[in-house]
Amino acid sequence: MNWKAWLHGFGAAVIGGASSAAAAAFAEPQDFNFTHSGLIALGKVLAAGAAMPALAYLKQSPLPGPQANSTQK
Repeated sequence: MNWKAWLHGFGAAVIGGASSAAAAAFAEPQDFNFTHSGLIALGKVLAAGAAMPALAYLKQSPLPGPQANSTQK
């Protein structure tokens, strides 16, 4: 398995989802701002926005199971 390509795809899914969710900061600046509660709310929206594409990527390209040692039979 090419770990570099897998991590690149997973990172792209997470970043893409989080950046889409970050648009909420522009749409609702009174709720998502630089106050403590605003940053907490923005973090929750970013996490939820990143989780969906990350889970979809894991469905498409799951991590492989542990490989058996070639010397064991």
